[in-house]
Amino acid sequence: MKRLAVVVQRCHAQALGGSEALAWHYAQLLRERHAVEILTSCALDYVTWDNALPAGAETVDGITVRRFTTAFPRGRAFTALHRRLLADHARDGGLQAWREALAEEFIRVQGPWCPGLLDHLAAHADDYAAVIACTYLYPTSYVALDLVPRAKRVLVPTLHDEPPAYLPAYAQRGQNCAGLLWLTAAERRLGARLWGVEAGDVIGMAVDTAAAPAETRATPYFLYCGRIDASKGLPDLLAAFARVREQHVVELVLTGSDALGLAGQTGVTFLGHVDTARKSALMAGCAAFVMPSAHESFSIVTLEAMAQGAPVVVNAASEVLAEHVARSACGFVYRSVADCAQRMGDALALDDDTRRRHAQAGRDYVSAHYTRERVAAALHAAVARVCG
Repeated sequence: MKRLAVVVQRCHAQALGGSEALAWHYAQLLRERHAVEILTSCALDYVTWDNALPAGAETVDGITVRRFTTAFPRGRAFTALHRRLLADHARDGGLQAWREALAEEFIRVQGPWCPGLLDHLAAHADDYAAVIACTYLYPTSYVALDLVPRAKRVLVPTLHDEPPAYLPAYAQRGQNCAGLLWLTAAERRLGARLWGVEAGDVIGMAVDTAAAPAETRATPYFLYCGRIDASKGLPDLLAAFARVREQHVVELVLTGSDALGLAGQTGVTFLGHVDTARKSALMAGCAAFVMPSAHESFSIVTLEAMAQGAPVVVNAASEVLAEHVARSACGFVYRSVADCAQRMGDALALDDDTRRRHAQAGRDYVSAHYTRERVAAALHAAVARVCG
């Protein structure tokens, strides 16, 4: 049984995030054939990187989780460099002028910076048959991969079309891995465009397709699950919902972590963190699940909603989301706040037969592409090509 390391910026049930969920999912699948360790920080909050959890090792579901302290919180140095990055990205020539040293300083101050994790990898690189780093953005992936031989490097980019992805330093890292694991064909196309990388395997992520009993509420409701912050497009969703409420008696239900302080807003119900059963029931009962993010490499929650028969309304700016809708024939895409409001209204107005067709199309799409067996087989094959 070979020993594998999965490196990710956070790992805990309270650390909600797509790449964190993906890292745990891959670790669970890989432990069927390998001894798997997760190397991560002590942080729960991806903004501050405060050390909320104790350092050290614990075993969770047969997986060793090693946590290392962050050396400093995200602060002014990151804010200044991030502003510079955004400004330079908007100019002609973009970020091509950023030298490696400047890019690596941006990556370092972005955090989480975990010297103990890096020391562990430097000392134990020979102990692992492969090191699998989840998400390209953070030093836990960028620097960690540099500490192991190229033949053992596996990157799961979770790549978005966002300004940092245009840094040449990230492209160089992607070009120097033994394996690349993409979540969708659209993400791999983005990797080819931004990083010049044609290689890699499309793996995806398994989605639970067991039908849940639908939650009923006093009025029809739209649903969003995930991080409630501006980067996920929530301001546009709220603006669109306000337009819908001018024409319909309807509710917007939000679950997840609220960074915008939306509790008490008219027509909006914030449920906070809910367990998997409640989330599935909400998805099964909603008028539509809305994903306003422009930056998604997979969007597990959108696919979970489709598996529960919910029509989805997604942002066309995310090629991944638009492709899910086009390939499944389940749901709607929008290109502006006004368009989002129109598509939400269209979802609300679906007659029973059309709603059933949408529901079945979504379930069929998820079942055809994202079962545990299909994803596990693809993942094991890809990892075997790296570590034998």
